[in-house]
Order: sequence, then structure tokens, then C-alpha cells
Amino acid sequence: MKFGIMNLFPVADGASDHQVLRDTLEEVQLADELGFDSIWLAEHHFSKYGILGNPLNFAMAVAERTQRITIGTAVLVIPLHDPLRLAEDIAALDVLSGGRVSIGVGRGYNPAEFAGFRVPIEESKQRYKETLDVVRLALSQENFSYEGEIFQFKDMTTYPRPLTPGGPPILQGTVSPDSFRERGEIGESIITSPNFTPLGIMQKNFALYRTAMTENGFDLASYDLPFMQQVWCGDGEDGLRAAAQAALNYYKSVGKVIPGSEEAMEQERDYYRAVAKNIELLTLEQTLTHGGNFGSPQRVIETIEMLREQLGINHYIGWLRIPTLDRAEALRSMEMFADKVIPHFRAQDELAAPVEAVVG
Repeated sequence: MKFGIMNLFPVADGASDHQVLRDTLEEVQLADELGFDSIWLAEHHFSKYGILGNPLNFAMAVAERTQRITIGTAVLVIPLHDPLRLAEDIAALDVLSGGRVSIGVGRGYNPAEFAGFRVPIEESKQRYKETLDVVRLALSQENFSYEGEIFQFKDMTTYPRPLTPGGPPILQGTVSPDSFRERGEIGESIITSPNFTPLGIMQKNFALYRTAMTENGFDLASYDLPFMQQVWCGDGEDGLRAAAQAALNYYKSVGKVIPGSEEAMEQERDYYRAVAKNIELLTLEQTLTHGGNFGSPQRVIETIEMLREQLGINHYIGWLRIPTLDRAEALRSMEMFADKVIPHFRAQDELAAPVEAVVG
């Protein structure tokens, strides 16, 4: 089991956006020192909901200040990017980090972000596909050509070449049952953050993915299967409720940035209406029980064990820096997670290793 931390880069009321960047860099360094396996940087634009517009740029600083931790994006909104420049930046980060890179990508959903970059949101699906195609070609081939509806390139080579042969792993943000199945059929790596999705639905989605992988000859054991969730690890009822309230505040802020039904693409309007309604009706008690993984180290361990058993995950990514939660409290939670939770699973992995070696 691997463990990571998620970084959204929100700016709370009265806080400084400059300080958010500096604080997050310190937190990433702390995560590296505490033994976390990965850190994940989110891309957002034009809103204090998340102020990091270029995760790859920030990741360059992370690479120079850390020693061992994998640097991930969750996710790059690739329809907003030029594919050749994206490939150049990914390769440069791969080189400077010594190959410690995982690239999570997604299609995006916020009309304001697309409008700001003058990219028609109606083109997002096609741009996503073509950008991903071109990035993969650029990272894996020293000379390539491409003919798409939006992008056309002939005899192109991007530099620097990546350190990792073929380029760093690329994980696709995955939500719908169809996308779980389709990506499993072709052996694509995925990443998901299923806030408030019932466990039964997630079991079906992950089962679709695993079944499709197996039926098409892919070795699931060689893949990371990550899962992101808001986390508070600590003792005391006051800290617990403060963490849940911070999580609730975050979910309410989501309701302010998701597109309204009149802004969303026609085929997605029902989905966004449902999300907005669920957020509006959300309570603190519901957040405590279903909005994340909050509680004592033992309670957090039990939740992760349940997710591993029910979903088959092997890479747990915690949003330990919950937006609006007191920073000192969040850092205490991170340290307790590293001190109590990670060693529990490391010990299990060590016990299982000899058995696996015999079976192999």
C-alpha cells in the first residue's frame, strides 16, 4: 500500500495567496520527510477555490526540495494546454526530479476556465483525446506526426527527452461506469476522487475496471490503483468536528464553482443539477459519516482496510490539508497519520512479501 497527500491550493477568506504557495511547499517537504510516497497537485484557474494554474511549474520547485517522494498532478486540465508545450514541461520535470513523476489528467468541467483561455467547452472531449494522443507520442517517440481534427503536426521532436523511457506514467481521471470499463479494456491507468459516491457504486465501478483489465490480458498487480479522500487523523471530539466542518465548507465551495445547468454542455446538465442539489442539502453529520475518513488512527486504518478489501485500492491519497482547517491542526493530523497509520500498513506489506516471493 502506498500513501500520498493531495494539495488543492485554496485561499480561505482573509488569507494570502502568496502564503498558500509558500506553506504548501513546506508541507510537501514535510510529507517527503515523514515517509509519504506521493504528493498530488491540482490545477485550477481564476478562483480562490484553487490558485495553482500550473502544477508542472510548481512541481519543479518540489523536485528541487525533495529527495524521494513521487510528484503527481491531480489533475492537469489538458484541453486548456498546448500539447507540445505540455510534453516539454512534463519531460523537463521528469529529468529534474530523477524520474519521480506521475501525471494525472482530466477533461475539466468549469466553463469559466475554458472561457478564460478562449477554448470552447464544447470541444473539450475532442481536445482531451487529441492532446493526450500528442503528449504520449511526443514523450515516447523522438520523431512523430499527427493528424487530428484540432491538432496537426509533421515530423516533430520535443526536447528535453524524458528520463523515464516512454515518459512518466499517465493516469486518467475517471468517474462514470463506462469510463471505468473502457479504460480497463485498454489497460489505462486511472485516478478517482469519489466524494459521497456510495460504496456500493464504487464497488461496481472498480469491479468493472478490474474485470475489463483481466479479460483483456493486463496484469492488474503491476498497476497503481489510487483513491483520493479527505482525511483527518487525530484524537478528540473537537478536532474531529472541526475537520468535518472544514470538509463541509469545502464541499459548499464546490457548489460555487461547478457550472450551472445553463452553462454546462447539454448532455451533462442533469449531472450538474444533481451535484448542486446534493451539496445544498449536505449536513455536518453527513460529512462526518460519509464525507471523508475522519477519526482516531485506528478508525482511519479501519476505513483504509475496508476500501482496500472492497475496492482493491493500493494507493491511498489523503486530502490531509483540508481547506479552511487550521494549518497547525492539519499538520498534526499529517504527522499522526505518518506515525500511526503508514507503519501499520508497512508492517503488513513486510509480512506479506515472503509469501508473495514463494508464490512467485
